[in-house]
Amino acid sequence: MKKTVLIAVAMFSTFMFANAQYRPDKMDVTTEVYYSPGGATDGAFELPTYGMNVRLFLSEKWAVKLNLGVATSTDTDFTYYTDANNAEQLRRERTGMFNMVVMPGVEYHFTRFERVSPYIGAGIGVEFGSQKNRTDNTENSDYTLSTRPTFGMSAMLTSGVDVYICKGLYAGAEIGVAYAYSNTGKGKNVTATGNTITENKGTTVNRSGSFGFYAIPSLRIGWVF
Repeated sequence: MKKTVLIAVAMFSTFMFANAQYRPDKMDVTTEVYYSPGGATDGAFELPTYGMNVRLFLSEKWAVKLNLGVATSTDTDFTYYTDANNAEQLRRERTGMFNMVVMPGVEYHFTRFERVSPYIGAGIGVEFGSQKNRTDNTENSDYTLSTRPTFGMSAMLTSGVDVYICKGLYAGAEIGVAYAYSNTGKGKNVTATGNTITENKGTTVNRSGSFGFYAIPSLRIGWVF
């Protein structure tokens, strides 16, 4: 009896191993982060270039993806000075930034190998946000404030590979070519002096465009839901 049970367990294990599917199947969802040892982020974990990457596999070969990212930062500089009464005062300059990126795309995966999934893909992204700079002090209620809107668009063609370490877990890398356009608008400037507040439109617009190859020298880690 014991021998029969052992044989049945061995046969079942062999069947499960032989039929294990490492690659995503139809309607599977994947998401990922990546690790850059000694890179620009000094080896810290971070989200993909355009934010969290989520993919929905319509079949074993075709997947639609969405990169959705939100970034915000604030930087404050403090300057101490002496006023007319020889009292120490503090001037603060705060610079803030907010950005949101939405990039839908599509990928075609080659299914020749079970654990290795080369693919090609394309995506189009939209970016919008704002920049803010405010200067005030402890001496009085005077301040200056400037705000500017930002907008950008990008298009990219990619080629990459996913290597499935085990069922539901993969690593990979990606290279590609991309075009990016960004526009920083005029915005507005506000100046407060005593009880007088003056508001003016900005006078400068910044526009830039870039095109070229890129690579992510990182280990991408993702998982399948």
